[in-house]
Order: sequence, then C-alpha cells, then structure tokens
Amino acid sequence: MSPTLIRADSAFGPPVAVSMPTSEPAALVRTAADQDIPVGSTGFWECTPGRFRRQVHQAEYSCFISGEGSFTPDGGEPIAFRAGDAIYFAANTEGEWNIVETVRKAYVIFE
Repeated sequence: MSPTLIRADSAFGPPVAVSMPTSEPAALVRTAADQDIPVGSTGFWECTPGRFRRQVHQAEYSCFISGEGSFTPDGGEPIAFRAGDAIYFAANTEGEWNIVETVRKAYVIFE
C-alpha cells in the first residue's frame, strides 16, 4: 500500500454553522482535504470561536496546528489544548467544545 499525502495547504470549503451550538453567535466550521483512508477518514478542520456539542461518534485522533480552546467531556473536567497538542477521543465520547481562538487541526476518524 502506498502512503497517502494530506496537504495542509488544501483549499477549505465554505464555512457553515455548527449543528449544535451552545453559544451565540454559532461557531463556523470548514474542512479541507477530507478523504477516505483504510481505517476511516482524514483531513483538516477549522473552527471559529464558540461553544458547541461534539457530533462525531467514532473514535478520533486530532492534532492541533493552530488556535486554542478546551473540550469538556460529559461528567468530566475541561481539557485545555493549544497549537502543538493532540487529543484522542474514544468512540462515543460526548461533551462540549469551547473554541477560544480559531482552531485548525488535522484529524483521523476511525470507522
């Protein structure tokens, strides 16, 4: 199998409002280089400041390229992150994102 290159300078799609905002105005998200890979899908995700519920039910690994914020799992403590950090979400992790400074991350969603 050949390696898959995912370019950080790929064109992002148009911004759309998050589907479950918990603050106003609603955060805007957009993706780039979203593609299927043998274990699931991968790409880049960008989000403006705001709070919203996590919508991904599969396991996910995220590496933050820029920005900062936190994720609070339901029933847990906030996990602060910034550029250079990475987070692994087990399948069915639920909680709330709080994006403080526009975030860009590379992600892998495991099917």
